[in-house]
Amino acid sequence: MKIVTKFTLLISKTPYDKNNAFTGARIALQAKMEDSDATVILMEDGVYCGLKGQESKQFFRTVEILENFVEMGGKILVCGMCIKERGIDAKDLIDGCEVIDLAKLVQTMAEADQTVFF
Repeated sequence: MKIVTKFTLLISKTPYDKNNAFTGARIALQAKMEDSDATVILMEDGVYCGLKGQESKQFFRTVEILENFVEMGGKILVCGMCIKERGIDAKDLIDGCEVIDLAKLVQTMAEADQTVFF
């Protein structure tokens, strides 16, 4: 019998800042591939990971990993205050992103078996 763990992965780094965001996105995708319940929260500069239309020439493309994560049924929650402070509109985010407030963020983290920060 497989134990399903509920993960929350909080990404607060930009998509091209070393490998932090990319690593978090890959772990979230792998968790979904193993039938675990995984939710990604994008906050602070991590909200840039969810922007549509990124065309990185780097090896790691965080936005593509997040799009695959959503296609597999993963949830991406985005801090509303964080996008507002950065001049990002919700329509500029990839499909499947839900803009949330801090109360929803805290609730999501409280319901998780484990929260990992990137």
